[in-house]
Amino acid sequence: MRQMEISCSKINLYLKVTARRPDGYHELETVFLPLDAPADQIEVDWEDEPGIRVVSSLPGLPENLDNLAGRAAAAYARAAGLTPSWRFHIVKQVPVAAGMGGGSSNAAAVLRLLQRRFGALSEPVLAETALQLGADVPFFLHGRTAVATGVGEIFRYPEHCANCPGALLLVNPRFPVSAKWAYTHLAPERIGADDSGKLALLLEGLRDSDVEKVAAGVLNDLSAALFDKFPLLRLLRRVLRENGALAAEVTGSGPTLFGLFPDAAARARARAALQERFSPESIVVFDGGVHRA
Repeated sequence: MRQMEISCSKINLYLKVTARRPDGYHELETVFLPLDAPADQIEVDWEDEPGIRVVSSLPGLPENLDNLAGRAAAAYARAAGLTPSWRFHIVKQVPVAAGMGGGSSNAAAVLRLLQRRFGALSEPVLAETALQLGADVPFFLHGRTAVATGVGEIFRYPEHCANCPGALLLVNPRFPVSAKWAYTHLAPERIGADDSGKLALLLEGLRDSDVEKVAAGVLNDLSAALFDKFPLLRLLRRVLRENGALAAEVTGSGPTLFGLFPDAAARARARAALQERFSPESIVVFDGGVHRA
């Protein structure tokens, strides 16, 4: 018997690093926006050989328990007291190490598949299992627009903020950046509370479907180091802005950029400009589709 689950991606419309903790982690305030495009697809065979197998459409991606999706399945099996004989096949569309949460989303999709099949864990235990796998994984369990604090695992869900006005264009430069690198190179002077009012403005824009307010609230403390290190990202941001983006920013720890446009026509013009200027070997471009849970 087989089942399939869509594994969505995300962008961070806002990411403020508010403190560095004694354990080396960072306290955040961030706005997660879930996306249906791009997205991965996970298919599970419940009656495979004993154990947990994870394979992927992407050559070189870690498999089995070296993949976060495999570790998610193992964590669920331990918590539920199950003996697994499961094989997961991941069809990858979300770029790897791109700031879009692909691995965390895959892990959450596996947890959803297992919970749907067995229903063996309470909601609190399921959430704790997700958190043990990574700070972003609990967000992807439900895939709703959220403001996250702590290390990214404490959520609140603003009312009437499910959608993002305008149109999103995502540009990935086909090279990975690890979250560890991005946080290691975060300038200390950027760490601290944000008194600019950007977060309130962004949330007001989401509530009112006001794309200009959303664009004015976009922020990412991690992006400065990436723009300094990778000239291509600065160039891509400039092309997005020159072709109508109201905001152009790195998502998460990068290196993927998103451009927020007033409408789909403006997005299409920017896509054409990017594809005319850059080869398919240097960038991949996605129209971002907002996920509605």
